[in-house]
Amino acid sequence: MEFELKIVFAKSSSVYYKDALEKSRAFSKYYPIGENNFTNRIIIDQEEFRKKYDEIQKLFSIISNWSHSELYFNDRKITFWEINSFLDIIKCQNGYEISPNQEYYCQHEDDKFGWSCKFLTNIRRQVANNASYYNRPKYWFNYGYFENKDSWIINKQSILSTLKQEALEKKVNVCKYFNFEKLEQTVSTLPDKINLVENENWEPVFEEINDGIIIEKRPVNVKPKSMQNEVVQNGFGIRINLFDNNKTDEDNTTITNTRFIPDITFDEIGGIDNIITTIREVIELPLKAPGLFDYLGISPHKGILLFGPPGCGKTLIAKAIANEIKAHFIPIKGPELLSKWHGQSEENLRKVFEEARNLSPSIIYFDEIDSIAQVRSSEESLRFDARFVNQLLTLMDGIEEYGNVCVIASTNRKELIDEALLRPGRFDYTIEIEKPTNEGCLKVFQIHTHKMPIEKEFDILQFSRKLFGLSGAEIAFVAREGAYNCIRKNVEVKKIIAQNNIDEIDFDKLIIRADNFEVALKKIRNGTT
Repeated sequence: MEFELKIVFAKSSSVYYKDALEKSRAFSKYYPIGENNFTNRIIIDQEEFRKKYDEIQKLFSIISNWSHSELYFNDRKITFWEINSFLDIIKCQNGYEISPNQEYYCQHEDDKFGWSCKFLTNIRRQVANNASYYNRPKYWFNYGYFENKDSWIINKQSILSTLKQEALEKKVNVCKYFNFEKLEQTVSTLPDKINLVENENWEPVFEEINDGIIIEKRPVNVKPKSMQNEVVQNGFGIRINLFDNNKTDEDNTTITNTRFIPDITFDEIGGIDNIITTIREVIELPLKAPGLFDYLGISPHKGILLFGPPGCGKTLIAKAIANEIKAHFIPIKGPELLSKWHGQSEENLRKVFEEARNLSPSIIYFDEIDSIAQVRSSEESLRFDARFVNQLLTLMDGIEEYGNVCVIASTNRKELIDEALLRPGRFDYTIEIEKPTNEGCLKVFQIHTHKMPIEKEFDILQFSRKLFGLSGAEIAFVAREGAYNCIRKNVEVKKIIAQNNIDEIDFDKLIIRADNFEVALKKIRNGTT
């Protein structure tokens, strides 16, 4: 594959400009400003990129925020966000070269039988021992079709095409130890088909088809019988159902030994730079350094309420904190704990706090807490959700007994929450999450588009100004819908769906243009999403 990285930056008034020039001289093809050059230019080939990884990082740390700095990869303008993919691959390659255990270095830690590269994670080869993933994983056996009711044909070509596309998107081909032939050989080792009669380890997956008259169950996929059946969707990803009363104590012990750490980081959240320090002081610091608070003789805030408009990243913030400190994350949508049976709701809540204590450090996260903790009146003291709130108040009052545990809640309607929950010792620290500023809109949009093949003429700064007033979720929609608009213009969608084959797609034509994003923005402004 052709590889040419071009770095361009003009003269700057920055105090670090001389430092940038000094670091530029480390590259063999450096063309400084002169009679014929109005900008500094550096051209780097693949081998130099590999060898001078550290020098490139140091130069980027200086010039990446300058408005007149530009990057081009094979003559296509890219962002400094995109180049991080290259740097990650080179860093990984360098790690391989010094690793004492190179045989296993390229295997993903959650999938010991991967695809010869730990960056290829969109499809899993190995079924994990638990189902606590932030995203529902897609396995190799999900790619296929029923030849008849007992025989599932594996579509290896579709698997290979998907993996190759992921490798190109993540720039894996930059690594000199990766090659597509090895990937093809790995895929070829998969079985051609799965016979559900002869192989007792597999079973069909059914889906309910409702044609308006009858509801019919049809087989749509297969899965190993070893996969957990007690997995439930709760809006946050996959979690084990802790509240199935038909389970034995032994089952519950097995489940609660599973830790769930989200894979969201603060780098993936834009528009909240102004409150990140506060968030970390209040939530992260007590869990990372509890001894600090013991020395000062104070108790940290154990209950934090995040409030603000929908789609501004409240849930993402809670997940990012859990990821940062590797805390067990227990996401709860209030109503899912409620039960019509007397005392069961309170028991469910106590189990959540017990799980948090057993797997601490932990974060319990109540999403939309206003749905279960609204203001109570004297007439409502016997209402089952009012009893649930009473139990929550009791647990919050004694939360110190649970150790390294923090409780976070979020709401769009703070005024609806029972005031008793906002008293000292409970959710006594509130943080408002506002819609992003102009700068925040740019960052959020960059986060969601940095992997997209966007035309080099696209002025992302000018377009981001039009996003002001939108929430982070709405900006993410604009980015995603812009890509969909590109697909609609360049791909015969019905044909691809019918044939289940992406090989006929000309990916070179899939360049997202400004008008694709403009249509998406107009759609969300008009409320037609």
